[in-house]
Amino acid sequence: MSSSKYKTHSKAFHSISFGMRLSILALVLSLFLSPTAFVSADSRSSSSSTGLLKTQKTSPQQEVFVSYSAYLPMIQRALEGFFVSPNGSDTNDGSWTKPWRTIGKAASIVKAGDVVYIIKGVYNEYVKIRASGTELEPIKFLPYPGDHPVIDGNYKDPGSNVGLVDIYGDYIYISGLEVRNSGLMGVYVYGNHDIVDNMYVHHCKENGILINHGNYSIIQNSRVWRNVLSNEFGVQGYWSTGLSAARAGVQYATIRHNIVWENWGEGLSSFEADQIIMEDNIVHDNFSTNIYISDSTNILFQRNFVYTDPSSYVFPYGEHGGIMMGDERYNPPSANITIINNIAFGNQGNFWWWPGVQGGGMKNVLIGNNTFVNGIGDPNLGRGGVIISQGEHQNVRFENNLVQQDGALPVIATFDQPGVTYSHNLWSKQPWEAASGPGDIIGDPLFAHTENPFAAEWYRLTGLSPAINGALTLPNVTYDYFWNQREPAPDIGAHEFLP
Repeated sequence: MSSSKYKTHSKAFHSISFGMRLSILALVLSLFLSPTAFVSADSRSSSSSTGLLKTQKTSPQQEVFVSYSAYLPMIQRALEGFFVSPNGSDTNDGSWTKPWRTIGKAASIVKAGDVVYIIKGVYNEYVKIRASGTELEPIKFLPYPGDHPVIDGNYKDPGSNVGLVDIYGDYIYISGLEVRNSGLMGVYVYGNHDIVDNMYVHHCKENGILINHGNYSIIQNSRVWRNVLSNEFGVQGYWSTGLSAARAGVQYATIRHNIVWENWGEGLSSFEADQIIMEDNIVHDNFSTNIYISDSTNILFQRNFVYTDPSSYVFPYGEHGGIMMGDERYNPPSANITIINNIAFGNQGNFWWWPGVQGGGMKNVLIGNNTFVNGIGDPNLGRGGVIISQGEHQNVRFENNLVQQDGALPVIATFDQPGVTYSHNLWSKQPWEAASGPGDIIGDPLFAHTENPFAAEWYRLTGLSPAINGALTLPNVTYDYFWNQREPAPDIGAHEFLP
């Protein structure tokens, strides 16, 4: 195949050597593009100190997620690696002038240290990556710079695959691909030390992205939208999760900087897993509950924004829980869980512990410095802005939380349980006696109300808020949702007010 297929049409540019053209391209990209940018056509976007632009209530067609930092250095090295193109052939050698036709062919050839560049186009295939890289020489699957390749399963039976993309190897880095219309899962991560970055996974029959079996893997900077279609409109009665680390001994997984929305099951979950970090995600409008932590141990859940919008097309169906905990198997019992610096708005139970089918209770759980605002539900059914059902709880602390609840719904629905203690919380109205504790404040939190309720900035404190300086100092809460450092006399809730 002639390489002219991929060259610019500028005659002046043709006269420059291939290496020089790549150097110019690298210079232009480095000057005009930030290492990571999230661009939205929606005017209601807001910046975050995490380095992403967070967007609320934005359709996926309006969003473009670009991450150039992974491949800028490789452009400068004349794009050393293999190439895949819709116009290639699997009988080729995978070079720039003779690219392969399928990503699967590349996956069958690569070894540690190899990079595969995928040219724009739609690839109707199921991909299985069995090769492994190393810590110093990972295997990388990347889009060709500026391109947007798509893997489309056309809802066909995946055969021997679990997902549209199966990652069985270790030290695999895959980034910048759209994965859609899987007959089962979107991306399935089985290996160890794998990184799934900047992916757009949608319209899959089951999970969007699942970490299963493997350890030390990371899912980051990705969008997971409208998966679990097997339960669309609640027709199935049981469901999977949009994005999850779950089962088969999964340990030390990190899920961060993702947007997860309108999946027909849970949004983001960890179940039957250990040592999981879920941080800096935006999770909203998922069918059963936005967040689910079940049968999991040693979990850190922090700086996530979790909400339900009544205008979402998913809203007429499902429960729409907020941050939900509850053991379904009680094996292992959930324990050693830290839930801090989160903002949850408009969910059924912004925080909700339920006993599950096996009963049990929480053990060694800190729910601290969160902001919970205007939950939904029927008070006659035992609902409240926060719900902590009766269970065999041990060493559960509900501290420094800000709970605002307008209307008839109580700020909290719970029971007098010796294993649960409350202190230094701000309630917008008097809580049930079982939840009253020392250092409590009853009053209006006086939020900033900037932008709109579907943006985290809405829930910043203003200078006259009674939450200021009202919290306990917690050793593991040193920053707030917005990455402001906590002061010696910290504030209640997810935001630390800085004059």
